[in-house]
Amino acid sequence: MEFKLSHHIKPKRQIYFRNLKHIDTDIMTLDLQQIPPSAYFTTVSESVEYYNKTLSTVLDLHAPLKSRTVSFCRSAPWFTSELRSMKAAGRISLSEHQKTYSKSLKKARSQFYSDIISKNPGNSKQLFCTIDHLLKPQTPSHIDTTEEQCNNFVTFFRTKVATIRSLLSTPCAVSVPT
Repeated sequence: MEFKLSHHIKPKRQIYFRNLKHIDTDIMTLDLQQIPPSAYFTTVSESVEYYNKTLSTVLDLHAPLKSRTVSFCRSAPWFTSELRSMKAAGRISLSEHQKTYSKSLKKARSQFYSDIISKNPGNSKQLFCTIDHLLKPQTPSHIDTTEEQCNNFVTFFRTKVATIRSLLSTPCAVSVPT
Protein backbone atom coordinates (compact mmCIF):
# COMPACT_ATOMS: atom_id res chain seq x y z
CA MET A 1 0.00 0.00 0.00
CA GLU A 2 1.37 3.39 -0.93
CA PHE A 3 0.26 6.78 0.29
CA LYS A 4 0.84 9.87 -1.76
CA LEU A 5 0.78 13.03 0.25
CA SER A 6 0.67 16.25 -1.64
CA HIS A 7 3.00 18.90 -0.32
CA HIS A 8 1.15 22.17 -0.08
CA ILE A 9 3.25 25.06 -1.33
CA LYS A 10 2.41 28.28 0.40
CA PRO A 11 1.55 31.00 -2.08
CA LYS A 12 4.08 33.81 -2.11
CA ARG A 13 3.26 37.42 -2.70
CA GLN A 14 5.28 40.59 -3.03
CA ILE A 15 4.24 43.30 -0.58
CA TYR A 16 5.32 46.92 -0.54
CA PHE A 17 5.61 49.11 2.54
CA ARG A 18 7.23 52.21 3.99
CA ASN A 19 8.86 52.46 7.40
CA LEU A 20 6.98 55.53 8.60
CA LYS A 21 7.99 55.12 12.25
CA HIS A 22 11.59 56.15 11.62
CA ILE A 23 10.93 59.39 9.76
CA ASP A 24 12.70 62.37 11.29
CA THR A 25 9.79 64.81 11.32
CA ASP A 26 11.97 67.89 11.82
CA ILE A 27 14.06 67.21 8.71
CA MET A 28 10.97 66.27 6.71
CA THR A 29 9.30 69.53 7.77
CA LEU A 30 12.32 71.49 6.52
CA ASP A 31 12.17 69.64 3.19
CA LEU A 32 8.46 70.35 2.87
CA GLN A 33 9.05 74.04 3.57
CA GLN A 34 11.59 74.16 0.73
CA ILE A 35 9.04 73.05 -1.85
CA PRO A 36 8.67 75.95 -4.24
CA PRO A 37 5.22 77.50 -4.27
CA SER A 38 3.01 76.31 -7.03
CA ALA A 39 3.12 78.20 -10.26
CA TYR A 40 -0.09 79.44 -11.68
CA PHE A 41 -1.94 76.40 -12.88
CA THR A 42 -4.74 76.58 -15.33
CA THR A 43 -6.65 73.66 -13.83
CA VAL A 44 -7.06 72.08 -10.42
CA SER A 45 -5.88 68.71 -11.77
CA GLU A 46 -2.51 70.24 -12.78
CA SER A 47 -2.08 71.60 -9.26
CA VAL A 48 -3.01 68.25 -7.70
CA GLU A 49 -0.59 66.42 -10.01
CA TYR A 50 2.23 68.84 -9.12
CA TYR A 51 1.72 68.42 -5.37
CA ASN A 52 1.31 64.65 -5.64
CA LYS A 53 4.65 64.33 -7.46
CA THR A 54 6.44 66.75 -5.13
CA LEU A 55 5.12 65.21 -1.92
CA SER A 56 5.79 61.69 -3.21
CA THR A 57 9.40 62.68 -3.90
CA VAL A 58 9.83 63.99 -0.34
CA LEU A 59 8.18 60.87 1.09
CA ASP A 60 10.44 58.62 -1.02
CA LEU A 61 13.43 60.51 0.33
CA HIS A 62 12.47 60.00 4.00
CA ALA A 63 10.67 56.65 3.83
CA PRO A 64 11.61 54.80 0.65
CA LEU A 65 9.25 52.16 -0.64
CA LYS A 66 10.52 48.70 0.32
CA SER A 67 9.37 45.32 -0.91
CA ARG A 68 9.38 41.90 0.66
CA THR A 69 8.26 38.48 -0.47
CA VAL A 70 5.94 36.86 2.04
CA SER A 71 4.09 33.57 2.10
CA PHE A 72 0.57 33.23 3.37
CA CYS A 73 -1.01 30.18 4.94
CA ARG A 74 -4.47 29.24 3.95
CA SER A 75 -6.80 30.19 6.74
CA ALA A 76 -9.48 27.85 7.96
CA PRO A 77 -12.84 28.33 6.26
CA TRP A 78 -14.46 29.15 9.60
CA PHE A 79 -11.90 31.86 10.43
CA THR A 80 -13.99 34.95 9.74
CA SER A 81 -12.94 38.58 9.56
CA GLU A 82 -14.65 39.12 12.92
CA LEU A 83 -12.42 36.46 14.52
CA ARG A 84 -9.38 37.97 12.84
CA SER A 85 -10.17 41.41 14.27
CA MET A 86 -10.79 39.88 17.72
CA LYS A 87 -7.39 38.18 17.54
CA ALA A 88 -5.72 41.47 16.61
CA ALA A 89 -7.52 43.26 19.45
CA GLY A 90 -6.32 40.54 21.82
CA ARG A 91 -2.71 41.06 20.73
CA ILE A 92 -3.02 44.82 21.26
CA SER A 93 -4.62 44.27 24.67
CA LEU A 94 -1.87 41.85 25.70
CA SER A 95 0.79 44.31 24.63
CA GLU A 96 -0.83 47.11 26.63
CA HIS A 97 -1.17 44.82 29.64
CA GLN A 98 2.51 43.86 29.47
CA LYS A 99 3.56 47.51 29.28
CA THR A 100 1.34 48.46 32.22
CA TYR A 101 2.58 45.51 34.29
CA SER A 102 6.21 46.31 33.53
CA LYS A 103 5.76 49.96 34.54
CA SER A 104 3.94 48.95 37.73
CA LEU A 105 6.67 46.45 38.59
CA LYS A 106 9.41 49.07 38.17
CA LYS A 107 7.42 51.57 40.22
CA ALA A 108 6.80 49.07 43.05
CA ARG A 109 10.46 48.04 43.16
CA SER A 110 11.58 51.67 43.20
CA GLN A 111 9.09 52.53 45.94
CA PHE A 112 10.17 49.50 48.01
CA TYR A 113 13.84 50.45 47.98
CA SER A 114 13.04 54.14 48.50
CA ASP A 115 11.07 53.22 51.62
CA ILE A 116 13.94 51.11 52.98
CA ILE A 117 16.42 53.93 52.41
CA SER A 118 14.16 56.64 53.88
CA LYS A 119 13.28 54.55 56.98
CA ASN A 120 16.93 53.81 57.83
CA PRO A 121 18.77 57.16 57.71
CA GLY A 122 21.15 56.32 60.58
CA ASN A 123 21.47 52.58 59.96
CA SER A 124 24.53 52.40 57.73
CA LYS A 125 24.63 48.58 57.79
CA GLN A 126 21.09 48.34 56.40
CA LEU A 127 21.81 51.04 53.79
CA PHE A 128 25.01 49.34 52.62
CA CYS A 129 23.25 45.95 52.44
CA THR A 130 20.44 47.49 50.39
CA ILE A 131 22.82 49.25 47.99
CA ASP A 132 24.94 46.09 47.73
CA HIS A 133 21.82 44.07 46.93
CA LEU A 134 20.83 46.58 44.24
CA LEU A 135 24.26 46.72 42.61
CA LYS A 136 25.22 43.04 42.97
CA PRO A 137 22.16 40.80 42.71
CA GLN A 138 22.55 37.30 44.13
CA THR A 139 23.54 34.60 41.70
CA PRO A 140 21.18 31.64 41.76
CA SER A 141 22.53 28.71 43.73
CA HIS A 142 23.01 25.57 41.65
CA ILE A 143 22.45 22.10 42.97
CA ASP A 144 25.68 20.17 42.98
CA THR A 145 25.43 17.26 40.60
CA THR A 146 26.90 13.98 41.68
CA GLU A 147 28.53 11.39 39.46
CA GLU A 148 25.74 8.96 40.33
CA GLN A 149 23.08 11.41 39.06
CA CYS A 150 25.01 11.85 35.81
CA ASN A 151 25.26 8.08 35.33
CA ASN A 152 21.52 7.66 36.01
CA PHE A 153 20.80 10.36 33.43
CA VAL A 154 22.96 8.62 30.79
CA THR A 155 21.47 5.20 31.57
CA PHE A 156 17.92 6.53 31.26
CA PHE A 157 18.49 7.97 27.80
CA ARG A 158 20.48 4.98 26.53
CA THR A 159 17.62 2.72 27.57
CA LYS A 160 15.12 5.06 25.94
CA VAL A 161 17.06 5.08 22.64
CA ALA A 162 17.48 1.28 22.70
CA THR A 163 13.75 0.80 23.28
CA ILE A 164 12.82 3.10 20.41
CA ARG A 165 15.27 1.36 18.06
CA SER A 166 13.93 -2.07 18.95
CA LEU A 167 10.36 -0.89 18.35
CA LEU A 168 11.32 0.54 14.96
CA SER A 169 13.21 -2.57 13.84
CA THR A 170 10.39 -5.04 14.56
CA PRO A 171 7.84 -5.34 11.74
CA CYS A 172 4.39 -4.27 12.76
CA ALA A 173 1.32 -6.13 11.59
CA VAL A 174 -1.08 -3.98 9.62
CA SER A 175 -4.60 -5.28 9.45
CA VAL A 176 -6.35 -4.65 6.17
CA PRO A 177 -10.14 -4.48 6.40
CA THR A 178 -11.89 -7.13 4.33
